[in-house]
Amino acid sequence: MTQTTTQTITQTMTKPRPKTTAAAKKGLVKQGSSLAKELKRAANAIAMTPKELTLWFSHYPQLNEATQETCLRLIVEYRLNPRADELDLVQFEAGNWQVFITINGWAKLINAHPAFCGIEFSEASELEEGVPIWMGCTIYRTDRIKPIVIREYFTEMKTEHAAWQQMPRRMLRHRAMQQCARLAFGITVPECKPSSSSAGSLERSVRDRAVSNPVRVNANSHTALLKKRLSMC
Repeated sequence: MTQTTTQTITQTMTKPRPKTTAAAKKGLVKQGSSLAKELKRAANAIAMTPKELTLWFSHYPQLNEATQETCLRLIVEYRLNPRADELDLVQFEAGNWQVFITINGWAKLINAHPAFCGIEFSEASELEEGVPIWMGCTIYRTDRIKPIVIREYFTEMKTEHAAWQQMPRRMLRHRAMQQCARLAFGITVPECKPSSSSAGSLERSVRDRAVSNPVRVNANSHTALLKKRLSMC
């Protein structure tokens, strides 16, 4: 009896520990944590597996749990798929990340809203650098008497980002649509709190990435080439 008990204790003490996955080492997912539960919920919301969503997160180094949770909650609330470029992250201040909704994501949210009844764009006749000085967006809702109307001005929005140099009209139109959707449907993304020295650069970076919506796929693939051509239409 003593020998059997000793063997059992020895086997229990020497039982190998479960292997730590690469994702866990990076701090992406901790088994049994609230983050793991959020990850599963988010993956189910967009018909992905937790493994696939974890792989997407692994592309962003030094991503803290707070930012991951914010991203996962946005996925659950709005059914935005990061692999379809509907949601993305931008880095600032050496390692910190900001979640933002891309132009694809905004288009999806607008069209999916049950009260959405149409959208119109307008632009100024006066030009600046060959671009209308402002572009307007109007969104109609079935449950409102008056439409939501906004204007965005070129001088306030333009940056040195390549997309603004190549297609300024499209960028200004996207910006107008984005802001109009915010007001029309009350869609918000939690704001980060950068230092005052980096606040301006972060705002510009998020703004440019949100409306230019870069494609993160193999540039040599047929899909990538097709997406690039469609983006220029």
